[in-house]
Amino acid sequence: MLSNLLKLAGFLIAAVIGGLVVSLLGGRGSNDHAATPRGMVPYLAGPTGSVVEVGRMPAAARLKLGGYVESRNTVKLTAQGPGRVTFVAGQEGDRVNAGQVVVGLDEDALKPEYRSAWAALAGDMAAQQNAQTQLYHSINGQPTSPMGGPAQDAYEKMMTPFYNMAQGFMGNMMPGLAGGPATPFGSSGPLMTQQQAQKSWPALNRARADYERQQASLVSSQSRIDSLDQRLRDRRAIAPRAAVIMARHVRVGDVVQPGMPLADLADVDQLDVRIEVPTRLLAQLKVGDQVPVTLSNANVWAPISQIFPAADRSQRTITVKLALPAGAPAAPGMYALAWIAQAGGNSPSDFAPAIPTSAVVNRGSQPIAFVVDGQGRAEMRILRLGDVTGDRVAVLSGLQAGERLVASPAPNLKSGDQIFAGRP
Repeated sequence: MLSNLLKLAGFLIAAVIGGLVVSLLGGRGSNDHAATPRGMVPYLAGPTGSVVEVGRMPAAARLKLGGYVESRNTVKLTAQGPGRVTFVAGQEGDRVNAGQVVVGLDEDALKPEYRSAWAALAGDMAAQQNAQTQLYHSINGQPTSPMGGPAQDAYEKMMTPFYNMAQGFMGNMMPGLAGGPATPFGSSGPLMTQQQAQKSWPALNRARADYERQQASLVSSQSRIDSLDQRLRDRRAIAPRAAVIMARHVRVGDVVQPGMPLADLADVDQLDVRIEVPTRLLAQLKVGDQVPVTLSNANVWAPISQIFPAADRSQRTITVKLALPAGAPAAPGMYALAWIAQAGGNSPSDFAPAIPTSAVVNRGSQPIAFVVDGQGRAEMRILRLGDVTGDRVAVLSGLQAGERLVASPAPNLKSGDQIFAGRP
């Protein structure tokens, strides 16, 4: 009898404990359902979590736009001719100065041709000097008298003018005796000195032509050397400004062909943030406006340095560049957030789609969400986010109000995964 009473008491205690557990579990489920945010209608629970509907929220005073840091000045060095790499200035991260050789190619094939060009130039210079001397002598040189020496030259210079004067006087006074080709006292022309007689105008013209020909040959030889200098310069990839090696595409010993990349340089001291701004905000932007920018754990003010003249047709955005101040903790390729001012208000046009913050995941530094299509499959969307209010975030592009998405995507979720069979 006592054993039966003990069994009955144990059964009653177990029943009471089970009721309490059921009551607690039921209360917790109802609380979770009641905690669902307004505007977020839960759908069927799939393998990755619940599905919610995209709601709406008032647009914030500033829009948070993601962008990337890039160098203001970048240079891509490429090979200008075939050859073998014999020199590389450094590796990624090393600094180079303006005018410094970054990559050098072998010059063995050009050295014989270069020496031959200099030898030809030396020969042309000697020939040009000789031609110049001959021309000068033909114009101003002192010829040698056949009668001998300076005494004969002095006699001719003194007597020839008197002879010519007497010849002219006799020709005027006695035409039959002087001034004609057959007259006994005179010839058909005035008497010339030996220096005048030896000055041949055809010979002078030949000397001038030879000088000009040698001058042209000298210029041609110099041009050939200039061409070889340019070819030698193309064997060296030179930094046009002080920069940092961002990427090195070759190593010593590699054989390259024209057009192959050698190295990428960037000036990391002058950086910009490149963002895509919705076209509806273009009227509120102008060059020089200060914009707050978030870089990792730092916040800086950056002025608008450039607004592109054309918009992207597919995304309906326009590219804007923000000039980061000197010393900003940034590097090319870093992700940055820019806070663009917009007009406030509570009109329907000032409302933006809103989703739970738990629905946003980062894949490759891009905020994304997974939309559930009509067949119950996940579709990845890249988002452009705005301000966060509580547990909701505004979506500037990528989603429309009324679409359904996974509230808490699993880390291994990808496009095409089945969430559930069809719309519930």
